[in-house]
Order: sequence, then structure tokens, then C-alpha cells
Amino acid sequence: MPDSDPAAAATAPGSTGPAVTAFGLKLPPYWPGDPALWFAQVEAQFLTRAITRQETKFAHVISSLQPEVAQEVRDFIIAPPAKDRYDKLKSELVKRTGVSEQKRIHQLLNAEELGDRKPTQLLRRMRQLLGESTLEEGILKQLFLQRLPNNVRIILASSSDSVSIEQLAELADRILEISSPFSLSAVECTPASTTVSSSPPQVSAEVQQLSRQVTQLTAQVQALTSSLQEDRRSRSQHRDASHPPRRPSRSKSPRRQQHHQGAECWYHWTYGDRARKCVSPCSSSRRHSTSHSTPSTSQSYPQGNDLAKE
Repeated sequence: MPDSDPAAAATAPGSTGPAVTAFGLKLPPYWPGDPALWFAQVEAQFLTRAITRQETKFAHVISSLQPEVAQEVRDFIIAPPAKDRYDKLKSELVKRTGVSEQKRIHQLLNAEELGDRKPTQLLRRMRQLLGESTLEEGILKQLFLQRLPNNVRIILASSSDSVSIEQLAELADRILEISSPFSLSAVECTPASTTVSSSPPQVSAEVQQLSRQVTQLTAQVQALTSSLQEDRRSRSQHRDASHPPRRPSRSKSPRRQQHHQGAECWYHWTYGDRARKCVSPCSSSRRHSTSHSTPSTSQSYPQGNDLAKE
């Protein structure tokens, strides 16, 4: 039984319907980022137009390739295979232009981030990068949680072991919805005098309970931090009161000790008038030498006892 091909039927006299279908076929631009998805779209159009012949599919595909993509399969276009040319072209396009499995796994482990997407969108992208490779569900779940914001990850931590990764992604979507900056700003801008309040978003009981737990834990951490800071201040004040400022200790080495502001040597500065040694220059030695060299202006007179002895 021959294949139903609108391209062939278009040449039949009096057959206008298939001709419109054949000439109206326009394939989307080839997408090297996801060749499997592109071929799925193309084959859906082939199906709706009842295009089944390998030669016709091959012709439609090569006519829709960008020049840089066509260059990758130039040998197939110049000399197409005699049999199964569409299937072979599809296989070579995926192999030559698609991202290798090694690069996809590397991007999954190191480069893929949440960005402005929803967590459910991130999960679908991670499964796409995983492709046909096998990865333990628990490892994929941990990779997914690491890409989420800290506040979402904390809320989901208590239930991550008991629910599937798809359920975690849906919960993460709802948490981000109720904690988005837009929702917070809308609540802050609501006048206090208004009596009609908008109904809160419909969220699951699990998320509400987890949110309350996070609020309680945050309050406990803040109280503990304040208590620790108050305890440190109290200890510091007690230590300052029990230990008044001490005079800097004097060095026992006269060589390391610098002179006092009065230019005394170390011995006079340390022992005062009881010093038995002196190192020049020293203001005390000059002062003592001056006092000894100045003649006394007072005269000593013999006392009564001395006169009696005489």
C-alpha cells in the first residue's frame, strides 16, 4: 500500500485539498539546544498532514535548517542515503549538534540555577539535562534543594525525606508565592483603617505550619542572640570594675627603659633619692651636683651645750 503523501497528491489533477496542506507546511527553526523536542514538533506536523515517506520528511527538514546547522550535515544533504534518509538525518543531527551527555551532566551538577524561574520549572529543566542518564532520586532531590533560596530550603528541610521531589517543587512554588516582594509590599501599603482585607492565597496546611515553625525559630534565635550580647556586656563591665587601669610596668632592664619626661636615668626614675647608681645624662645627678656645689649661706653657731663643754 503506497504512503499517503500530500506532496505527491498535490500534483494529481483536481486534488486541491492536499496541495494546500503540503504547501502550507512550515517547520519551526531548528533548535540545537533540544533537538529531541524539535523533532517531536516536526513529526507532529508530519502526522497531521499524513506525511509518511522518508524522502518527503527529509526534504522538509533540510529546507528548514539554518545555514550553520546545515553545514554540520552537509555530507547527508549533498549525498543523501538511499534508504531511511530521514531517520539517518535525524540521528546525525542529534549527535552532531546536540549537547553531549557529559556537558549536560556538568551543567546539571554545577551551572544550573533557579534564576527567575519557578522551582517546578527548574526541576523540569534538571530532568531534561539528566536525559536518559540514571541518577538516584535522593541525589537529584539534594541538587534541587541546593538551588532554592535559603528561606525556602529551611522550610522544606523537615519534610524533604517524606515527600517526593515533585511535591517539594510544588511546595516551593507556593512558598515563593506567599513570600514574594510583591506580596510583602502589598501588605505594607494596605491602610490601617481599612476593614475589608483581601483573602490570603490558598496554600497547603503543611506550608502554613512550616512557616509558623520558621517564624518561631527566628524569634528564638533573635532572643538567644540578644541574651548572649547582654551577657558579654555584663561580663565586660564587671571585669572593668574589678580591675582598674594599671600603671604600665617598668622594665627591669635599664637599656630597654627609655628616659622619663624629666630626663632622669632609669635608676633615679625607679628608686628616686634612694638610687645608688646613676647613668648620664640624668637630671637628678645634675640637680644633686648643683646642690652640693652651692655654698651654704647660713652660719652655724655653737649651742649652749657646746659652750658649756668648752
